[in-house]
Amino acid sequence: MREGLYSIVGSTGIGEVADTYAVQGALPSAVVMPESEAEVAALMEYANGARYPCVVAGSGTHLDLLEPPTGDWWLLSTRRLARVVDYSPQDLVLTVGVGMTLQAVQELLRPHNQHLPWNPPLPEQATIGGIVASNRNGSWRYRFGTPRDRLLAIRAVRTDGIPFKSGAKVVKSVAGYDLHRLLCGSWGTLAVITEITLKVQPMPQAFEAVGWRVAWDALEPTLATLMRMTLEPDGITVVALKAAPDPALQPLTLSEPPQPLVLLEFSGREEAVAWQIQSLREQGYPLTSIPAEALQALRDYLAPRRHALLLQVLMRPSEVAPMLQEWSALPNVSLIAYAGSGVVYVAADEAGLTEALVQRCRALRHKYRVLRGAKWLHAQTGGELPQLHLSVGELRLMRQLKTVLDPKSALPNLV
Repeated sequence: MREGLYSIVGSTGIGEVADTYAVQGALPSAVVMPESEAEVAALMEYANGARYPCVVAGSGTHLDLLEPPTGDWWLLSTRRLARVVDYSPQDLVLTVGVGMTLQAVQELLRPHNQHLPWNPPLPEQATIGGIVASNRNGSWRYRFGTPRDRLLAIRAVRTDGIPFKSGAKVVKSVAGYDLHRLLCGSWGTLAVITEITLKVQPMPQAFEAVGWRVAWDALEPTLATLMRMTLEPDGITVVALKAAPDPALQPLTLSEPPQPLVLLEFSGREEAVAWQIQSLREQGYPLTSIPAEALQALRDYLAPRRHALLLQVLMRPSEVAPMLQEWSALPNVSLIAYAGSGVVYVAADEAGLTEALVQRCRALRHKYRVLRGAKWLHAQTGGELPQLHLSVGELRLMRQLKTVLDPKSALPNLV
């Protein structure tokens, strides 16, 4: 069956079967890199008819959230779908192929003094398709929302090889069902996205990040005060790192005695940024400037393959401080919380994979995702974890959507 796939894309479309494309330790039997939507359609039509399941990936940085197909399977890499389809700077609208990296898009927008306000890990590797398919976001979600909020339209291919489009290149559209927003966050389990249209925005005049240490018992009231103040930060982050694998992270690691770091990022007009920082100083917060290198290292620290276990836990913002304090007692476990958005990341190295960590995971009642280490967690709990903690209605809807859009299970399921 591999030969059938290779004949569609030619020799230039045959990729290397590398560890980058492993899913839960399982490798594909073939990596195929189509160059156009027509090739994607032909590949999916052929594989669907042959009952040859497939996983879709860009750079493969977040594949461990998927469940590998049983038996022989292949991987469709989107890296050659990297062209600029349309860009209207005056309308702040951009359409690109899904294989373009976030860094390449930012470089395209920069001469026009525009950007995408996204800061997920590894922008030089993360593709626009992968970011949208996972609805992945960083600390700036607090102010700018998620990729779904900037998504105007998509083109995609069904598992039977039929292309379709959803949405329009305008902010307000009544062009049918919002299938493009359904696919945003589906992790490539429902269809293969080929093109994406996004709303970009003007580049801010100034950007500055500040932080300060706070005692654990003062963290909850501090966060509550910050969210009541008349400020407009891009993000409110709490950092409790046990170790600094990157020297640039050293200023952000836990102090002695252990105290987490509260970090605020601001952007906009120079006078507005300066006024907000001055307001914090007047409240008595001992601010220090956070260098850009530390912010970049902190962002990239959350790349899943850097950890033995990486959890993303979703909760109300008011629940963030108690969880951080409770979990910080675990050895070799670091925590990063986007406090304003209620998103907490739990990162453990090999030494942190303890029974105490397993028990904490068992006790979780929040919705969570295992971005890395699901196989280990599954084994340690006799198959009990991970679980999605969804309602009966949510589970039923997910299964119905999967049955309608992928009736032959040509694409994988979420763990």
